Amino acid sequence: MIPLNKRLRVIVPTLQVILLVSAGIWHGILTKYEFHRHPELITGYGVAPIDILGKMNFPLLVLWLPVVYPITYGLSTSYLNLPAGAPLVAIVGVFDLAVLVSVALFWYGVIAEAEMRRHGSSLIRSSMRIVEVLKATVLAVTGVGAVAYACWDGHRLLLLGRSNPSAFYWSSVVDAIIGEPLLVIWAVVLIMTSVQDLMVAFRKSENKISEGRWHI
Repeated sequence: MIPLNKRLRVIVPTLQVILLVSAGIWHGILTKYEFHRHPELITGYGVAPIDILGKMNFPLLVLWLPVVYPITYGLSTSYLNLPAGAPLVAIVGVFDLAVLVSVALFWYGVIAEAEMRRHGSSLIRSSMRIVEVLKATVLAVTGVGAVAYACWDGHRLLLLGRSNPSAFYWSSVVDAIIGEPLLVIWAVVLIMTSVQDLMVAFRKSENKISEGRWHI
């Protein structure tokens, strides 16, 4: 029988990909059939599932931001003249495939890292203290960013619900109830990981210093 941890490395990434594909299909259905008649439905109910999944994958979202933001900005300002028809479909397909693969690999790594940390090891630790300090700083800053994003986004959803309650109230409530705790959980995980790895790095450095003095 396959051990639970190995099954989770397959089940969790697969589930994440299924959720992301389902949210994309749902958004596509609303865009195709409701855009002209009720465009607010797309904003209110088509975007919410994708928004929640984005918060569920917050660290990966941060990694994708330097790629996605310039592309989105370029498209919105017409700086990028993408070819229409089949070439555009191919480009979008490659981008979507890259997102799905990155989500699967990300959650495979998360499950593998959690399992290794239970046994005192890690996939992301380095023997160089300076690398560990930089990594821990990035993790801590990302964790603080998750808290800031949760506060800002919760306020945004509250204002959105108040400004247009008939169209956005329930989707905003669901998004806030599910999405903001996910961001807080990521913040706790990232900050705790940062502190733990710093403690391990400095403990190893102290041990090396002590061993060097002993040999002297």
